[in-house]
Amino acid sequence: MSVTTLKRIALFTMVLNYVGALIPGMPVVFQWLGKLSAPLFFYCMAWSLEKTSDKKAYFKRLYIASVSLAAFNLLMSIVAQKTGLVTAVTTNVFATLFASAFLVDVIEYANRHPKRKLRIWCTYLFYQVAIAGVWAGLYEVVEVPYAVLNFGSAVLGSALTCEGALMYVLMGVLFYFTKEDKSKKRMVLGYLGIFLVFFMNSAFGLWGRIFSLVGHDVLVALMEIMTGLVLWGASFRPMFDLSHMFHNDFQWMMIFALPLVLACNGRLGYSKKKRKREKLSPQFRKYFYYVFYPAHVYVLWFIGAVLIK
Repeated sequence: MSVTTLKRIALFTMVLNYVGALIPGMPVVFQWLGKLSAPLFFYCMAWSLEKTSDKKAYFKRLYIASVSLAAFNLLMSIVAQKTGLVTAVTTNVFATLFASAFLVDVIEYANRHPKRKLRIWCTYLFYQVAIAGVWAGLYEVVEVPYAVLNFGSAVLGSALTCEGALMYVLMGVLFYFTKEDKSKKRMVLGYLGIFLVFFMNSAFGLWGRIFSLVGHDVLVALMEIMTGLVLWGASFRPMFDLSHMFHNDFQWMMIFALPLVLACNGRLGYSKKKRKREKLSPQFRKYFYYVFYPAHVYVLWFIGAVLIK
């Protein structure tokens, strides 16, 4: 299976996910299938980062897409508030893809400069934790609107306050550095580790148990942000909760994306003959996903929040 085919599967499951999430009355199975999309897109990002002829241009596209969508989300949240709409769009996977790709670049840069590695890592970690700390304080104490904070996070390139937070960012890094392994053992073990975190939270309320041990509101908010639970929610559940796993928190279903990832051969899947036959320009293929992702989300949001409200 080529990277292009995998990307199309990711696109299809992403649409199902947002149909299920944004349009009332849709079958929950749409969101189950939708949880395959993020891992597939992160795996495709890993190959795109590897094969691109201009990494700076690739980073620039992701960053511009991230900040632009965050700005539009902020604008639409104001419109939603003024018009009395209950919901507003907060999703921005571009920010997470950028943060993941940037962390890959930091790792490679640090490896190329072993004498400066400690300073590079200290600078990066301090920068990211500082952003998350300020974010948590503004969110919990000052009660700054979520869309405003998301815009700031996108501008600053935060890896801890983006959609999916640390787990998603690490997923992209894992895929990048293990995608060419013949045995795929490191990839499988790393992916299972990330899956286990989501599974434990979904089934047992892992983060809720941890947060219950932390008394300070700002520290709890910081932990929520770094684990992505501002979006997904953290709850304390005393025992295995099967109903919650299938009706509220489906993130653990990302495990079913692993066979598709392992089936990918890493090839782009575009020969010269196929390009001529499809008559699609390179620019169209390059920018299609950057346009389609926010466009389809807002179309579905409009249908669900305005037309079917």
